[in-house]
Amino acid sequence: MEKKTVLFVVLDKFADWEGAALAAELQQPSAEKPSLSFTVKTVSLSKEPIRSIGGFTVLPDYDLKDRPNDYSGLILIGGDSWRNPEAEPIAELVQEALDKGAIVGAICDATTFLAKNGFLNAVRHTGNFLNDFKSYAGSTYTNEVNFLLDEAVIDGNLITANGNAPIQFGKLVLDALGADPEVNQMWVDFHTLGFHPALRKYGWE
Repeated sequence: MEKKTVLFVVLDKFADWEGAALAAELQQPSAEKPSLSFTVKTVSLSKEPIRSIGGFTVLPDYDLKDRPNDYSGLILIGGDSWRNPEAEPIAELVQEALDKGAIVGAICDATTFLAKNGFLNAVRHTGNFLNDFKSYAGSTYTNEVNFLLDEAVIDGNLITANGNAPIQFGKLVLDALGADPEVNQMWVDFHTLGFHPALRKYGWE
């Protein structure tokens, strides 16, 4: 069975907690949809080791030059490096992903990167702070009216979320990639309701 690749863009000082649960869920085998399987790969500015905010050291699978062309999703994980000039080449990767119809997801300050590069001007979206979008992106950002005060938002193939919503963000990504919606909701419930309340909800206790 061929697995669909989902690329996670991780930069130095990335917010490891914002993508970990989603990455793990993507790689779980699905009895409901055995023909749908995903593999997670990391891409960064180089293949040099990077360190997350939480202190985890990651060796990226790819850099921007040798990344695969065939992928189903591109996930931009937040962190403290999206405003560095070195991050700018990632905009070309985002545009490529959107052009080919891949799912593009951005959470936390990665949404600010999208705003600064004009990717949010034609879609409903969210992020951490509207005023930050306006001050940091300046005249490049022209879509204040479609900034929604929601945890996570999907419009077409583009998904955005604030930094406090990794599970809500993850569900929208899973749904958009075609994973089973009922299984996705159970995943959310176990993270948000709590383990035993979720067991009771599904009659497993």
